Amino acid sequence: MFSGIFRFELRQQLTNPLFWLIAVAMAALAFAASSSDTVSIGGGIGNIHRNAPYVVITMLGYFSIIGLFLITIFVAGAALRDFHSGTAEMMFSTPVSRAPYLGGRFAAGWLVSVMVLLAVAIGSWLGALMPWLDAARLGPTPWAGFAWALAVLVLPNLFFLGSLLFLLATVTRSMLGTYIGVIAFFVLWTIASVVLGNGNIEYQTAGALLDPFGLAALDLVTRYWTPSDRNTLIPQLIGVMLGNRALWLGIGAALLALTFVLFKPEREGLRWFRRRKHALARPVAAAISVTPIALPVVSLQTGFGSRCRQFLGLAWFDTRSVLRGVPLLVMLAFGLMNLGTNLSFSGEMFGTSIWPVTHLMAQSMSNSFNFLLVIVVGFYAGELVWRERDGRISEVIDAFPTPDWIPLLSKVTALAAVIVTFLLAGSLLCIGYQLLRGFTDVQPLLYLQYLGLNLLSFLILAILAVVLQVWANNKFVGYTLFVSYLIGMIVLSQFHMSDHLYRYGTAPATPYSDMNGFGTFWIGNLWFRAYWYCFGIALLVLAALYWVRGNVGGWRARGRIALQRFGITARTVLAFALIGFVAIGVFAFHNTHGLYRYQTYDDGQSLAANYEKDYRKYLGMAQPRITDVKVDVAIHPAERSVDVNGHYLLVNKHDQPIEELLVQLPVLPVRDAKVDLDLPAHSIVHADPAQGFTLYKLATPLAPGASMDFGFHMHVAYDGFANEPTGEELVNNGTFINSFSFPHICYDVNRQLSDNNDRRKYDLGPAQRMPKRDDVAAHANNLTSCDADWVHFEATLSTSADQIALAPGYLQKEWTTGDRRYFHYVQDTPILNFFSFQSARYKVARDKWNDVALEVYYDPRHSYNVERMLAAMKLSLDYATQHFGPYQFRQLRILEFPDYSAFAQSFANTVPFSEAIGFIADLRKPADIDYVTYVTAHEIGHQWWAHQAIGAQVQGVTMLDESLAQYSALMVMKHLYGAEKMRKF
Repeated sequence: MFSGIFRFELRQQLTNPLFWLIAVAMAALAFAASSSDTVSIGGGIGNIHRNAPYVVITMLGYFSIIGLFLITIFVAGAALRDFHSGTAEMMFSTPVSRAPYLGGRFAAGWLVSVMVLLAVAIGSWLGALMPWLDAARLGPTPWAGFAWALAVLVLPNLFFLGSLLFLLATVTRSMLGTYIGVIAFFVLWTIASVVLGNGNIEYQTAGALLDPFGLAALDLVTRYWTPSDRNTLIPQLIGVMLGNRALWLGIGAALLALTFVLFKPEREGLRWFRRRKHALARPVAAAISVTPIALPVVSLQTGFGSRCRQFLGLAWFDTRSVLRGVPLLVMLAFGLMNLGTNLSFSGEMFGTSIWPVTHLMAQSMSNSFNFLLVIVVGFYAGELVWRERDGRISEVIDAFPTPDWIPLLSKVTALAAVIVTFLLAGSLLCIGYQLLRGFTDVQPLLYLQYLGLNLLSFLILAILAVVLQVWANNKFVGYTLFVSYLIGMIVLSQFHMSDHLYRYGTAPATPYSDMNGFGTFWIGNLWFRAYWYCFGIALLVLAALYWVRGNVGGWRARGRIALQRFGITARTVLAFALIGFVAIGVFAFHNTHGLYRYQTYDDGQSLAANYEKDYRKYLGMAQPRITDVKVDVAIHPAERSVDVNGHYLLVNKHDQPIEELLVQLPVLPVRDAKVDLDLPAHSIVHADPAQGFTLYKLATPLAPGASMDFGFHMHVAYDGFANEPTGEELVNNGTFINSFSFPHICYDVNRQLSDNNDRRKYDLGPAQRMPKRDDVAAHANNLTSCDADWVHFEATLSTSADQIALAPGYLQKEWTTGDRRYFHYVQDTPILNFFSFQSARYKVARDKWNDVALEVYYDPRHSYNVERMLAAMKLSLDYATQHFGPYQFRQLRILEFPDYSAFAQSFANTVPFSEAIGFIADLRKPADIDYVTYVTAHEIGHQWWAHQAIGAQVQGVTMLDESLAQYSALMVMKHLYGAEKMRKF
């Protein structure tokens, strides 16, 4: 009996096109991961071979996770086949016993799942054989790695997952219920991974044992493997690895045994997934009335108003049926659990929490719901489109006098309600978390803005999911097409194909900071949303044409009906949607490819390679050195533009005349950027605008010891929008630009490719190591500049009247003319040729340490740690002057900038400090690590080591400078908190 059921079920699975579609899609993804440098699954990077045993093992382990939502179709489908096909009663009327029935179904479903992963292994093996791969990145075929991965990871994983899915399907008698269980399992696994794997060493063994996929155990046993080990070794099946596999095999066996115990041969499953049955009242005998009944006069209305009422009624019915369902509530509960866990750990640094500012809470909600909502939307699209047909009432519903667009749009509306419900519930949880943490600046309007942006993001996916279900005319084919779309988007990302013009439903990100809000970054997002919604409307029109009513099947018959439905209304809507799609697309292309330089990843790599090939010969070429810098910087925050008039004094410090001048200009992503140079008489030897490289021949060679003027005029304006947020350094409130954007008089080694694999791809030699400490020639350059030693610096800054503009140096004068505010700074001692310019609406806190003026410029909403920063400045100056020598400046400033980046940076007497890593740290608990003090002390340490003691030394001193800055910061922390707490740090 077992063999008969097994063969029947296996034949059904293998003749299903879904099996071949999923197997080919997964194998293709594995093939791409093994045969392309742009797809990385498993860690084949750097010196690790693309087909190393470790890479193969990790890849197959990850694919067993990726397949979780796909193999459900096979395992759960085997358990539900008789119930969904209506043959359960006939099957259970035969003398088949429970063991062969369930065993045959489970074995066939599990074996088909194994075949899918075998296809993945074959795809991975074939990918590594492709002739275009770099032979230096390949080793021998790791047959032992494939065998170990299949035996130790894949088969046990699929056995556990198959047992879990088979139990869920058997108990619930519902594919939706099974997927809810899968989502619940995935969320709980994610939460456990976050809690047990949050950098806490004491939990790493428990986390490795409790990971059902074995990847945490694999990571633990291979954590300290070298690249050579990963290229050759196979993990031993001992210790925590053996314990993990035994534990989850045992749990899988227990789940399978529980399935045999709980199985009952009746159609109903758990109450949550049963259809409600209302008891019929017994008919009561009554006297036959002969009174004639007056029937109301009814007139059929087909106007726009009646169609709107029909739509609203059906949309409310669909929405209510989804929102009142227990499955949605269960998924929402698990989503909120996942969000709560992420909120508890989000933004931590060294275990220290941050203040729960609203934009970080909203971003955490978006990240927590992102994957879950995609799955919920995808599967509820199938449930809604197929609800009437699954309930065997489609013929009745299809007979109603409603246009085809009404049921279609009602499904989309119901999905929109699901999305809004998740986002509203998540927002309320975030607000509750904020209030529980004692944070009252809740910003409900900002939550609504994030809700709107997220709704637009998920609803366009919902439209696609519904359209695919309609076109496929098969629920599981529709699911597979939707999952294929998601995999396709991942593949596009791996291949660095990032243009939103062809990535359905995507749009530029909308970075937010408390200082600058959304800035102008929301503009590009909304234009691309409009672009894709025009396309989505066109898809909905085509879906309405192919909407199935009755028992129509086959594309030919559906096509004939679609032509009949393609009337003036459908043609008009489709035409306007396509016109809007094309028009907005042209406008978006003008912005992203016209106003900005769109550059693919490969373009950037090729540009860097060509730069080195063409111009590395000029490395070390004798050039004059910059000794004086004087700049006039006009910042226009509202227009996101800046104009710079600069002047360098160049001195020939060599023993021979300099006849040629090498000028390296910045290559900016925006086209509204130009640099004009003011030089002595010269001619152009070579110019390469794409690289910003120009070689000039001076009419009069610059004699040894002589000097020359070098003037430049820069204009940069960020107009329109780019494919991704660009120009975060120049914003309405919180501008932070530095001297790397200025012209330089040298070959820029920082533009070279650094990865040896990339260099080999472009026929470049191994990456050059940093110069040795005794390399006399390299001593000509310091760690920030290749064209200057110490420079005299002077700057005049202007900005809008409500902002403060700052640069290194001491303020000499401040004045206002019209709506412009001016600041004149002069540094009276030589400094590195490395400086920044900032402008924002600052509040200023001041203090003093001996004769050094201390200042913190901060956003008024971020006053939490300002006093702590001032105290840390004093402690750092105390320690550093005692151990390193006198502080070289008479003023020290910390300047906040938006959290588009999370770092602090040391310039002369000025430390820009991101709002993300200190200004919003929540240090109310005495036991928490005070990383605000640490980062402050670290950057002040750089004031000595980078800007004074060894600033004019060899480039290779960078790591020494960083180490000494860290050492001084740790000593300050030890002095402040003692050795015991520092051990935790």
